[in-house]
Amino acid sequence: MAFKRKASRVEAGRAGRLQRGSLSAPCKVLDVSETGVRIESRMFVKSGDALQLVIELEQGRTLTCGLQVVHVRSPQLGTKITSISSEDRERLTHILDDNVQTSYSRR
Repeated sequence: MAFKRKASRVEAGRAGRLQRGSLSAPCKVLDVSETGVRIESRMFVKSGDALQLVIELEQGRTLTCGLQVVHVRSPQLGTKITSISSEDRERLTHILDDNVQTSYSRR
């Protein structure tokens, strides 16, 4: 059975930081969508774990969201966004919109 993705993913290639309880580790955000994030990290996680992610954006800004691990293929993990503030949701939408505009302008 094939998994159908609800939202398209956009390559991010941004640095970030994962937190689980008192544990914290650097990570690389590989791609994002409106509903999830694919991450590369050395933090040991298992499916179902709850994490906090801070993504470093331009001009010193950050985007923070709560995640739940959906699958792990070490060192990569797929997550779904479980909580995000309205301000950070707006930042995420801008990241996705900017990528769509950039990809269309290349044609």
